[in-house]
Amino acid sequence: MRLLRNILNTIFIIGALVGMATFYLGHKDLGTYIILAAMAFKFIEVTVRLLKLEDKN
Repeated sequence: MRLLRNILNTIFIIGALVGMATFYLGHKDLGTYIILAAMAFKFIEVTVRLLKLEDKN
């Protein structure tokens, strides 16, 4: 599950960076939607962590 969490975190970071760049380069609505979509991946990762769905190794 650690691999899954790393993948979800990577998607979140890339999505947040792309969203911020889009937001500040002029497309504020689209940038906001991209950031919200990236946050959904972060919420999934946090849920996996809090429910302790990861391996104990």
